[in-house]
Amino acid sequence: MLNYLLEGIRAGLVLSVLVGPILVLLLQLSLRRGTYLAFVGATGIWAADLTYILLSHYGMAYLTPYLEHVYFAEVVGTVGMFILIGIAAIMWYRKPIIIDDEERPLRTRRSVLGAFLQGFAVNAFNPFTIGFWSFLSITQVHDRGLDSSAAWAIYAGILGTVILTDSLKVVSAKKLRDLLRPEIVLKIQRVGALALGVFGLVLGIRVWW
Repeated sequence: MLNYLLEGIRAGLVLSVLVGPILVLLLQLSLRRGTYLAFVGATGIWAADLTYILLSHYGMAYLTPYLEHVYFAEVVGTVGMFILIGIAAIMWYRKPIIIDDEERPLRTRRSVLGAFLQGFAVNAFNPFTIGFWSFLSITQVHDRGLDSSAAWAIYAGILGTVILTDSLKVVSAKKLRDLLRPEIVLKIQRVGALALGVFGLVLGIRVWW
């Protein structure tokens, strides 16, 4: 079981180095509206991840007739490979994200709910989030025939790592803001792009060989 947990932690660490809308949202919330609201926004992000874990894991039961098709794994793996490589290419050429600072507004119940919904929406409507959890559930859990305890060990490893690293990003927002100059952001984006590209190639190789 420990091996599956470590497998999830490794995948979570790859996710944590990606510089995208989620990281920018966390830093912007922390710098503009304070640490508390940044954690509220992070909770919305984690809630979206958990929602997709539940949907992708338990939703596979409705896809059983397709899962039993002789070429199902190959088709899904190939589609996933192209999606991951496509996202990697976009990340490689995307312009660096500028993280700015503004005056913080007063905290209200409405602002707390808004921060949560903002975090949830940014992650829930992120194509990468949808693709990641769907393909992970299919290719790394159901395709391998893992039982529930092994599957949830992987999910827990990923989500736990994401929660820990997101929390570190929130509490160190000011230092990260100073560190993440455009040229540094570009380098980090390309490291993440390479990691996704390699993961996509490995996925394709795994399902065909």
